[in-house]
Amino acid sequence: MMNMLQTPDDIARLRAGHAPAFEQIIRTHNQRLFRLARAILRDSSEAEDVVQEAYIKVFSDLDSFAKIKDPGAWLARVTTNIALSRLRQKKRNARLIDSLTLDLPTGAMPMTAETTTAQKQLRQLLEREIDALPDGFREVFVLRLVEEMTVSETAEALGVSPQTVKSRLSRARAKVQHAIKAQITVASLQVFPFAGAHCDRITANTLQQLKEGGVI
Repeated sequence: MMNMLQTPDDIARLRAGHAPAFEQIIRTHNQRLFRLARAILRDSSEAEDVVQEAYIKVFSDLDSFAKIKDPGAWLARVTTNIALSRLRQKKRNARLIDSLTLDLPTGAMPMTAETTTAQKQLRQLLEREIDALPDGFREVFVLRLVEEMTVSETAEALGVSPQTVKSRLSRARAKVQHAIKAQITVASLQVFPFAGAHCDRITANTLQQLKEGGVI
């Protein structure tokens, strides 16, 4: 049933905002899409978010969706693209986190694939500390470590000398590292298989977003 073809009646019900029609599609494809996103991201919570985002993206353009002969394959493709985009961002964040936590005590910051909660908390901490940096220092920090621009590119973008970029980055990085070491805590991890709770949550959240968007 995963790759069932759509009929004109199916599309008509979707266009009419018939909630059960959306729910049927969601529940039909939930498990496959969740497992696909979970395999890419290795995180159940993010996998749920990705699947919901995929549904919203597809259902927000029913004209295009109506032309799809294999909705299962199309949803899988959209889900994969969103998940891969998130994975690239996660790797970018991980490089930033690694660069700022190299001198933490061994074991203080576990970086296994499943330490999602801890990484989210650390990312939130990083964002707060970056926002708290003084003007001039914050821009250098973001351009050099987040956007990964070179010293010369950063200097040109900000209209300052390369030496100023190096000096400000050093001071900004030290400030953020100090904040991390002072506040970091390791969060416990829970790993869940796909089950009814995942399916119900994905379905309920997606339907709610569709209602809020006026789709149903």
